[in-house]
Amino acid sequence: MLNKDAFTKFSDAQVGETISRPVLVASISENIAKNGKPFLRVNLKDGFSEITANMFETSAKDLENLNIYKETIADVKLAVSEYQGSKSFKINEICPAKDKSITLGDFVKVPPVDPDVMYDEICSLIRKSADDCGGKYTALSELALEILSDKKASYMTSSAAVSMHHNLKGGLLYHSYRMVKAADAICNVYTTLDKELLLCGAALHDIGKIWEYKTSASGDAEFTTNGVLFGHLYMGASLIKQYSQKHSYNKEKVQLLTHLILSHHGTLEWGAVSCPAVAEAFALHYIDNLDAKMYTCEEQCENLNFGEMTEKKPFGLDNRIYKPDYNK
Repeated sequence: MLNKDAFTKFSDAQVGETISRPVLVASISENIAKNGKPFLRVNLKDGFSEITANMFETSAKDLENLNIYKETIADVKLAVSEYQGSKSFKINEICPAKDKSITLGDFVKVPPVDPDVMYDEICSLIRKSADDCGGKYTALSELALEILSDKKASYMTSSAAVSMHHNLKGGLLYHSYRMVKAADAICNVYTTLDKELLLCGAALHDIGKIWEYKTSASGDAEFTTNGVLFGHLYMGASLIKQYSQKHSYNKEKVQLLTHLILSHHGTLEWGAVSCPAVAEAFALHYIDNLDAKMYTCEEQCENLNFGEMTEKKPFGLDNRIYKPDYNK
């Protein structure tokens, strides 16, 4: 097992120094420099974050000859410099890790909450919101719970993105968990909201991502063919249609749940199939946007000291992030 505290984290590496540590090779991309010689961009993970390091006058074949491939655990020497105001990393040396007790799992970033705890709380809150319309219909919560049960393995391990928020193993579950809890809380403030509809929407809004992305054992996601051709909104809505045929659900509620999934991106410009047209759809969109922004802030602050701010505006935000120092 990797003792993470024994090595310098990427985020703590200082310009001008060289660090030596074990890493996980997340991906290898070969390119051609202006001088016609090959160079590599190698994505590396230290268990906390991921960086891209350059390796000049080296081809992918050269790394293969060293038994270095994607998802290899390797020992590296990294030179840290500055390029256009940001830290830049160059691989000086790389070889398979000497410590064979280190596993891929030592480098996989996971949510800070136990997956079983998150899944069970999502299901519990949905179950408590059940509304069978006075016994006339099967509660919409039963539809959501059946889907979550049938798709549990993928729902608990899938990433929620390739490169944006919640792009880690279990990211979909973590994102959905926080949204369900937020949805449950705001229903105590905005009491006219249909809690069952909103909680089901929060739990299932991104369910199509289990087909949109292929998530590797190390948590890296890439688009599938279905993801490119259809997208997660369409696939999520199609799943609702499929499951809604099984029992006697309120047709209006099924229709609205489908609308929540298709409109949760908020605007057509952001990829929504339609714009929110009911209160629960507006609420879902803003909860989704809020959780994405909060995750970005949390990620950025992890790599900052108190009183520091990011060098640039993080993607998706309109300003740099400052980490408050209340001890000034």
